[in-house]
Amino acid sequence: LEQVGMFSHAHEVQMTRRYRKDHDLMGYEADDLLSIFDSLTEDDIWQYRYPDDHDLNSVGVKGIYLGNYVRWDPKAQHELMIRDYAYQTAPFARTFDTYDFVDCFNYMNLHDQLKLYKHGFSKVTDHACREIRHGRLTRDQGLALVLQHEQQPAEATSLFCDWLGVEPRGLQFLMDNFRNPAFWHETAPRQWDFAGPTVNGTLGFSGVVTSNAPDCSFDKNSVLDTRETARYVTIGKGYP
Repeated sequence: LEQVGMFSHAHEVQMTRRYRKDHDLMGYEADDLLSIFDSLTEDDIWQYRYPDDHDLNSVGVKGIYLGNYVRWDPKAQHELMIRDYAYQTAPFARTFDTYDFVDCFNYMNLHDQLKLYKHGFSKVTDHACREIRHGRLTRDQGLALVLQHEQQPAEATSLFCDWLGVEPRGLQFLMDNFRNPAFWHETAPRQWDFAGPTVNGTLGFSGVVTSNAPDCSFDKNSVLDTRETARYVTIGKGYP
């Protein structure tokens, strides 16, 4: 809700079949599952079908999100938790936001790298757009931050490789298979050119970033500590 609206970020989101399909189910409906290997039947999926529009309209049901009526500013809310409850934060290589998903070493790393491979933009763009909308960054400052963080390598991949039992080159081979050809072009084996919004330091849309990446005043009061996670992986217990 902090990044999208029904038709633009200025529109309040309604809970509809379209919203559920586009955002929650990534473009799928329950009936789409019936065609996969014939392993599911009507009895398996009927309860997951969204109600018919005619039925909803006839009784006047409209889905709303309470988040449309409560101001949500993740930076302000996180800093309240830092002040009142000693919430811990940590810097990430791939974004300037030190608050979001600080409990997971994968989300802002491998997960975020896959997002860039598949969609041509990553979490730092989401964070920059949010800060621009809250009036804390200018557009040029946001673009400078994207340029600074977008192509940074993911951290802590060795832990994930150990857990999967694969070599780093094997993991990279699998991830390369998900690169979207609309944004990535393989110029040589394992050599990729990125044709997303930024190319060679200039923007694929209007203008060139001239300002240096700003200090966004996100508190960094700790580090992402993977030692305990590494201990669980090493002794074969999986994640705590």
